[in-house]
Amino acid sequence: MAIYRIADMIRMRRKALNWTQEELIQLYNAGDESRDISGDRARGQKGEKDSDQSNEICSVQVLHRIENGEVQKVKINVYQDIMEKFGILPERMYASLMVTDSKALNLKIEIDTYFYTDHYEYVEKELQKLEVMMIPGYARNEQYLMERRATFAYMQRKIPPEEYLKILWNALRLTIPMIDEIDISEWPFNEEEFNILSGIGNAYHFMEEREKELEFFLKLKENVEKEYMDTAHYVVWHMRALSGLSQLMCRERWHKKSIEYCKIGIEECKEQRILGKVYDFLYDIVWNKEQQIREGIFDRVESPEEREALIKEERAFCKEMLAQAYNLSLAQGSIHDSEKIKMLYQEFYPKEAKLL
Repeated sequence: MAIYRIADMIRMRRKALNWTQEELIQLYNAGDESRDISGDRARGQKGEKDSDQSNEICSVQVLHRIENGEVQKVKINVYQDIMEKFGILPERMYASLMVTDSKALNLKIEIDTYFYTDHYEYVEKELQKLEVMMIPGYARNEQYLMERRATFAYMQRKIPPEEYLKILWNALRLTIPMIDEIDISEWPFNEEEFNILSGIGNAYHFMEEREKELEFFLKLKENVEKEYMDTAHYVVWHMRALSGLSQLMCRERWHKKSIEYCKIGIEECKEQRILGKVYDFLYDIVWNKEQQIREGIFDRVESPEEREALIKEERAFCKEMLAQAYNLSLAQGSIHDSEKIKMLYQEFYPKEAKLL
């Protein structure tokens, strides 16, 4: 699970549920107005309660300070109480999977690697091993298995996108029962939930639900840009949202906007010194630039010689980017993506030397 700030967790959930600070305070203090921010109860006798009112959760002013990050430490039982008022399962607040063997976490990493490198033939066998190590009746465990198996079946074309979408929304409801009532741009998600959201965007794509897909990815981008997670997760999650938007822009032939999203993603990867899926952004940039050339982006150039020179320069740049994308995909072990890049290169530049 990513590292989050308590201030963001409280503020974002409250706003996503359309609650005022007063309403949250009223719910928190219902039946127990004597709990303070340090988690201690009042001594029970009139006048014995701590006179420092600035530490009492029953105050809207204190909640305001918490949400603004002015209160740095909140006792765990206070935090749990607040989260439960939001309908958050206690088990969802901290842990990832609940397992009986530490080897299970390494097994989970192996399964995720098989997915990312398109080695689906190993997935179900490893999932069965992992399931044996999981504690039954734990929502996060059930959610993970539901999402992985659905994605496994979907990637092998055993279930249609409509069924895949339904399963993913049901998986989200296991840890966020109110998911249908909230604005996803406002709610703070954990890593597994964000994986599910990425799959939902993919399902909309293959269902050709363009309006829903655009609205969904714009909200996902807005969500991540609130930066409630640590830097490493921010970059990876932001790239997913940008990639989804870029590919949608490609299909709608909004070439400039697609290239803009790609450049943002590449720059963020460079700044954080991570590879991510830079090769996807490079692929999209080349595809868009070729479409622009074919649609006559240089037609206004008066001299035919100058036009040809500009096209030659642009295509040299594109070939260089595709070669870089291909090498990056190979380095990261993504066979599917490397083949996709190779096919695009051969389609656009059949007379050129092959990538490999």
